[in-house]
Amino acid sequence: MASSSSFSLSVITFLLFSPLCFSRESPSQIPDGTLNLSLLWYGQFTPVQKERVRDFIESLNFDAKEGLDPKVSAWWKVVESYQERFEVSEIYRQKNKKSNKTVAPRIKVKIVRSYVDEKMKFGKDLTIDNGEKLVETAVGNMSKVVPVVLLAPQVRAHNVGFCNGTCQEYGLTINSNIKGQKKKQPYIMVSDPEVQCPGECAWPFHMANKGPHGMTYQPPSGEIGADALIIQLATGLADVATNPAITESLFKSEPPYSTDGNQSSSIYIVDPATKCYRVFGSGAFPGFTGKIRVDPLTGGAFNSHGINHLKFLIPSIWDPKTKSCYTPM
Repeated sequence: MASSSSFSLSVITFLLFSPLCFSRESPSQIPDGTLNLSLLWYGQFTPVQKERVRDFIESLNFDAKEGLDPKVSAWWKVVESYQERFEVSEIYRQKNKKSNKTVAPRIKVKIVRSYVDEKMKFGKDLTIDNGEKLVETAVGNMSKVVPVVLLAPQVRAHNVGFCNGTCQEYGLTINSNIKGQKKKQPYIMVSDPEVQCPGECAWPFHMANKGPHGMTYQPPSGEIGADALIIQLATGLADVATNPAITESLFKSEPPYSTDGNQSSSIYIVDPATKCYRVFGSGAFPGFTGKIRVDPLTGGAFNSHGINHLKFLIPSIWDPKTKSCYTPM
């Protein structure tokens, strides 16, 4: 993200890319609510790509007991645990006979809008000007949403920093569309991981172009572009949802809170999914994903389950409690 890569858009005025770090002070409110996503499909995508994105987002809060383990929702709970850096009020304490346990506020994720622009109104080359317009288009006239701009293979994004170790970025831009007021607008942008730069963004479904190549696997959906897209999107969502500079303006809150606790913000790093780059399971090392599973029927590699028994391969995330990369397996 802005703090973890040499992303060349950091000098672009409209994106306002500057290092985003956790404040030593608590924000004015405790995040607790819904992460509303507005998707902009810019260019042509396959039905499988669209379906996988929708299913993955729905799987983030899928906690049903009948589902298979490990679940995507268990991974998302690590994201939610970043809110425990604050001493919260009794409303977030789960009392039982043995302990008084603090429970992190849930972050419910839902798609509130999905817009398709197959004709690519702003052109096939991502530039400073049309990048801002894409974010504004995804936002529309809605407030408290996170626009997610998904770029199709036809969109060339190399000149503005994508494919430099990642195919996703997040940040803040200025949005003046909402009631004529200028406000900071968080966003996520994901470029194509399969056609534009598979060696950077589609591993382990495609051979890596740097470092040890390691094994490559079949994607669980059968489409490299769909499952590589999930890896990039999951990274962006996790990094956004754990950054208080972003979430403070989005989530509902339940004051009061206390800052008298001993919890240190130093264990809550910026961009926890990016921190665990190319780690998908326990025992991972460069060129090796770590422990994952392979579906004996389809040959697809996965490490978590979602709705309708769907299988996903999702990135690891830094767990502040264990001070290590959390892996579903």
